[in-house]
Amino acid sequence: MVDLFNFPYPAYEPNKIVAGILAAIIGISLFLWIIQSIQSHFRPRRVIILLLISHLTLFIELILRATLSLDIRNTRAAFTVTTILLAVGQRMIILANYDFLTQTGTLDSRISRTIIIGSGLAIVSSAILIASAGILSYNTDTIDTSFRLRQASAAIVLIMTILFYPIWFLIKTVKHMTKQAILVLFISSITSLIVTIYLMIISCPCYYVSTNQQEFWFYIFHFTPIAIALIIWTILPPKRTLILTTQQQKDIKPDINDNL
Repeated sequence: MVDLFNFPYPAYEPNKIVAGILAAIIGISLFLWIIQSIQSHFRPRRVIILLLISHLTLFIELILRATLSLDIRNTRAAFTVTTILLAVGQRMIILANYDFLTQTGTLDSRISRTIIIGSGLAIVSSAILIASAGILSYNTDTIDTSFRLRQASAAIVLIMTILFYPIWFLIKTVKHMTKQAILVLFISSITSLIVTIYLMIISCPCYYVSTNQQEFWFYIFHFTPIAIALIIWTILPPKRTLILTTQQQKDIKPDINDNL
């Protein structure tokens, strides 16, 4: 029998020093991302905005982790906010991965729209499920339903991260991508897959309880993959990795092209 007495709150006391140091690292990455986004005139717009949101949500979550006491964190309002921040941050990276596929080569516009709309609908569906799970998790009579919704939400994002690879292969954009773009997309997609596998595992009651006993599990399998993805995007931003189409070249000033 799984002890869900403290569910859904974690049982550990967050290490504020570690959280503060990591917040500083993500803050630097966020600052550099903003600078590079301005230099590239926020192109490609969707990828830039999605990863900006991901940076911001992870940065804010770490700041809250570094400043809030355990008693405050284990309140319904604070726990809901931090859960939303982590969920949004991770899902924005998945959307950015899919969107980046449509920015390379000369992909048919209908295929691009299908990829963008399809991935967006899947993310929205998973978000609705995890939000519903969160609401039901505070009532002891609906905890079982909450876990089922968590599992359904986790399954959707896991399927998305797995389907990414056959979709990437089928649309044949690799030949239109630079080596740097392939590297960024590969690392970003692999780290997303690691997080979604972890979320799928902890959607089971016994693993949810055990992993919420120590902060170690969060940093290894949730924070670190997301941080790696964001940092690699910052090191190799789209303006340096994308091969611009003729139309894109017309839209960007010559001084920006010189940096590609």
